[in-house]
Amino acid sequence: MKLLAILLVMLATGLAHADRPALADAFTKLSASAAALGKTAKASDDRGARKRFAPAATELGDDLAALARRLGKDVPLKTIAGDAAEADKAAAKLVELADEVEDKEERKTMRAQASLIEQGIAALRKQLDAKDDAPAAPAAPQRFTGHLLNTSDTCSWSENLKFIVSANGTQVFASQIVFPGKDLSLVVEKGRYLVQLLDTSGKLMAQGNLDANREGWIFKSGCVNKD
Repeated sequence: MKLLAILLVMLATGLAHADRPALADAFTKLSASAAALGKTAKASDDRGARKRFAPAATELGDDLAALARRLGKDVPLKTIAGDAAEADKAAAKLVELADEVEDKEERKTMRAQASLIEQGIAALRKQLDAKDDAPAAPAAPQRFTGHLLNTSDTCSWSENLKFIVSANGTQVFASQIVFPGKDLSLVVEKGRYLVQLLDTSGKLMAQGNLDANREGWIFKSGCVNKD
């Protein structure tokens, strides 16, 4: 009974954020306690302990062991939580079956140990109910604001330009005409982009890569006409 009490403390303090292996280990320990209680009751001289209490305790131990094994597999936690609820009911019934034991001291001991097992299962049920198999929502992609600059005004031959921005072969942005010496702001997700520079007729004049990996990125057209 002392070991069970220690386990209850562990359940209350050490499993607040327990993972599946930790929960499985706790169910295994409770299973061993229920099995040991069943074995003790089966060896009792008391008929109620042998015939009523012992089989129920042994069956509960088997059920808890099965729960522990299922936690080690890909069984959904929601399903396991439902099974744990059934085990909790069985443990509560085991507490009641202790009244079938005629010997006062044995009845008191078996009820106390069955109660501790039931409390342990209830604590684990809370942990299972609080957990979720659903994957965490993906983090929102980082987005950075930068500028596309038509710097052809610094060249011997300036050009009105359109900026076409693509990622993985898919166009993500197409600008209107940007005059020499002017710029426009653009918000894009963090990543690498291809920027194509077209004249007003749609002719490809130049292209380059844009690494949008920080706030305030800048892409300059440079000179798009050869002297």
